[in-house]
Amino acid sequence: MWKPGQKAPASGFYECDAGCWHRFSTNVAGHVLPPLPDGCAGTGWRLVEQRPGSAE
Repeated sequence: MWKPGQKAPASGFYECDAGCWHRFSTNVAGHVLPPLPDGCAGTGWRLVEQRPGSAE
């Protein structure tokens, strides 16, 4: 699990940890993860689908 503002460890799709279905896609490993959406009860992002070509 990664906090908003941390760099994404891999390219892919991230989802909030609250099960709210908030998703974020990054196509570049190392991209800074955004803040969680307003009203989200989560505390961070988790990688749910790594994309080919990820750096790590």
